[in-house]
Formats: sequence, structure tokens, C-alpha cells
Amino acid sequence: MNNAHILYPAIAMFTLSVACIFALGLARFLAIHRREVSIGYFSTYNKGKQPARLHVMARHVQNHFEVPPLFYAAVIALFVTNSVTLSSIVIAWLFVASRVIHTFIHLGRNNVSQRFFVFGFGLLCLCGLWGSLLLALLQGAN
Repeated sequence: MNNAHILYPAIAMFTLSVACIFALGLARFLAIHRREVSIGYFSTYNKGKQPARLHVMARHVQNHFEVPPLFYAAVIALFVTNSVTLSSIVIAWLFVASRVIHTFIHLGRNNVSQRFFVFGFGLLCLCGLWGSLLLALLQGAN
């Protein structure tokens, strides 16, 4: 098993996060240009109001700095301990897929029930990834 293969899902997750950040930046720029929000709002985030759409997008970007860092940590740990397996790669890709679906739901119709289910699935994938690491480390210790 080539350890580097675990890095591809991490690169995909990074790409998703950066795409969301750029989309938020563009949406804010356009909202300012359309005079939907004052540029001054963004100095302290409490001078006036921003459109609800911008709030949802900002919250979504914030989501990318909550659970996904645990994904990156697991990927790095698997890589540096030479513990990458086919199952860990599949689980990592499933996590990324769950985050892509989560993005479409959150920035689309924003169905909370669907979003919760997909978030839970991603969390289970994350637990599986860490479990894969633990299992590999325990097997290596014997």
C-alpha cells in the first residue's frame, strides 16, 4: 500500500475548504457592491446586519475549521506511522464525500434533517479513520 494515497482525500478536503472560502469572499464582495451590506459591517461584525445568505455561508466556512482538522490529524498520523490501509483510504474518501454533500445541503436548500444525517455519517467515518489508526498501531505493537 502506498502511504501517499491517504493524502489525496486530504488534498480534496483542502480544495473544498478553499473553494468555500473563495465563494464566501465573492459573495461578500457582491453584497457590498449591491449595497446589501455595508463594508463597515465586516470591521466588527456588529454594525448593522448582513444578508442571511452571507451568514449561512460564513457559518459553513467556520464548519470547515471544526471537525475537518480532526480528519487532517488522522490522515497525518496514518501517513507518518506507515499505517495506511485500503480501508483507511476508502474511509477518508467517504468522509470527504460526506463533507461535499454537507456543503451542497448547507449552501443549497439547507434541510437541517438531511444536513444532520450527513454530518453524522461523516463523524462516523472520522471515528472509523481513527479506529483504523488505533488498530494498525495495536497490531504493530504485538
